[in-house]
Amino acid sequence: MSRERHIHQNNSFSFICSNCGRTVVPSESGGYQRNHCPDCLWSLHVDLRTGDRRCGCRGRMEPITVWVKESGEWAIVHRCISCGFLRTNRIAADDSEQILYALAAKPLKALPFGAEKSMEILNEF
Repeated sequence: MSRERHIHQNNSFSFICSNCGRTVVPSESGGYQRNHCPDCLWSLHVDLRTGDRRCGCRGRMEPITVWVKESGEWAIVHRCISCGFLRTNRIAADDSEQILYALAAKPLKALPFGAEKSMEILNEF
């Protein structure tokens, strides 16, 4: 059973993060819906379609990487630890920059070839 609790507030919802326990309030920077914790970036698998809250899984969604859209906007890629479902979520202005940078750098820490080859490749750009 999910530990998430919702509190209605100014047509938006606050909730208790099921991963870190923080009370998460609607973003002050705008946006109609907060769908992840700005401290740990975890979410819940609650939607079948964005915003519908009709998914029965209710598993915790782990932030696994970031995706930079063609427009330059960053999105967090979440994977449900219960069913494996993947979903992207736009970042918010108050999201943890440290965790976002760590997610972006994560693939570089597990390169399938040595650092010397990495430098050769990077120098080509």
